Amino acid sequence: MKPITGMVLASLAMLANKAQAVIAMPEREHVQTIVWIVEAVTFVTIAAVFWFVWRLSMRAKENRKTRQED
Repeated sequence: MKPITGMVLASLAMLANKAQAVIAMPEREHVQTIVWIVEAVTFVTIAAVFWFVWRLSMRAKENRKTRQED
C-alpha cells in the first residue's frame, strides 16, 4: 500500500507544481517583456554611439583633407 500512496503523493505534487507554473506564467511574460525592452534600448543605444563615432570620424577626416589642401 505504501508504493501506491507514494505515487499518489507524487502525482499531487506534480499537479500542484503545474498549477503554480500556470499561475506564475503572466509574471514570466511581464519579465520577458521587460527583457525585450531592455535589449531593444541597448541595441538602439549601441547603434547610436557607433553612428555618432562614425560621424565624428568622418568630420575629422574632412577637416584633415581641408587642412592638407591649404
